[in-house]
Amino acid sequence: MKQEDIKVLLDKYLQVLDIEINQLGCSPTEVRHLLGRIGEFYCAIETNGTLALKTNQKGYDVICSNNRKISVKTTAQKSGFVSFNKRTLDFADDIMILQYSENGLKKIYFGDSKSIIPYCRTWKETFELDLSKIKK
Repeated sequence: MKQEDIKVLLDKYLQVLDIEINQLGCSPTEVRHLLGRIGEFYCAIETNGTLALKTNQKGYDVICSNNRKISVKTTAQKSGFVSFNKRTLDFADDIMILQYSENGLKKIYFGDSKSIIPYCRTWKETFELDLSKIKK
């Protein structure tokens, strides 16, 4: 998919998000499905990459221009945890964590996927990264 196409999709999804939040009164935390996809578009644009070849690709969402695979997590939560599947985290080279707030996205982490593991707690089959640890 071309960068221009991803930018068009991002704009359309942002329009839908605006309707959901500002006209229908949905909380940003209740439109996770939209935020997740918007985060993937944002990451692909930021890294001059493209979306993973398959929907729900195991372990990553975006392939950046230097062929690194990126797992994208987008949240509207102010506190809490972002989760990563322990069995598929190795498929991603990098992680980008975005936070939606005040009608916009803010990149709160972008780096090597292995470097976050020491900051995570383990719960069942997931690594959970506390949002407060990311901001530090």
